[in-house]
Formats: sequence, C-alpha cells, structure tokens
Amino acid sequence: MNHHTVVLIVEDERVLQDIYKFVLTKNGFKVLTANNGVEGIEELKRSKPNLVILDIFMPVMDGKEFLKTIEVSNYPKTKFLVFSNLSDRETQQEMLALGAHDFVVKSSMTPDDLVRIARKMTV
Repeated sequence: MNHHTVVLIVEDERVLQDIYKFVLTKNGFKVLTANNGVEGIEELKRSKPNLVILDIFMPVMDGKEFLKTIEVSNYPKTKFLVFSNLSDRETQQEMLALGAHDFVVKSSMTPDDLVRIARKMTV
C-alpha cells in the first residue's frame, strides 16, 4: 500500500467521516473528505481519487444525484463504493445501475472491513 492511493469519503456524518478517515489513513491511504455530493463532485474533479466512498442520504446533494451528475464513465480510474444503511435490493440495484462498483451496508461494516474492501477495490 502506498500513499498514492487516494480515497475520497463523501459522507455528511462527521463522526463516521472521522472514523473512516482515521482507519484508512492509518492503513496507508491518502484520505480526502466531503460533506455532501456537491463538495464531493468538486473534490472528485480536483483530485481524481482511486476510490470514492459514497453515502446515499446527504444534504444539498445525495449519493444518487452525485452518481447521475458525474457520469461514472468519465472517471475510468476511480471506483465508487456506495456505503449506506439502506439495504433494500432496489436501492442497491439502482446505485449499481448508476455506475457504483459495489454497495455495502454501513451497519454490517467494521472499520477493518472497510480497509479490506478499500484495498481490494484499489489494487
């Protein structure tokens, strides 16, 4: 793992943002954060991260709007991981159809799981 692997966390819950940032940074990722989809898009364009961890429910712009707005195909080097407490199949399929590479239910996820998934998705 090297410091060239950049992860962007788009999450409005500051506590979760801090936990994810801490554990990913500790494991060698360079971590950027955004509090909503609008900030997330600005950061995505600026930094072209390897991985975006995307919440669905956020103020200003939610995760679905984020994916619709950016056109995932414009970012071939970036993987998009949707991270939400919404676990219904319909939502998962919709997010995957919009270009997300994977969907993880937050509540079933430990920080170690997150690191493992981030590594797998940025190889």
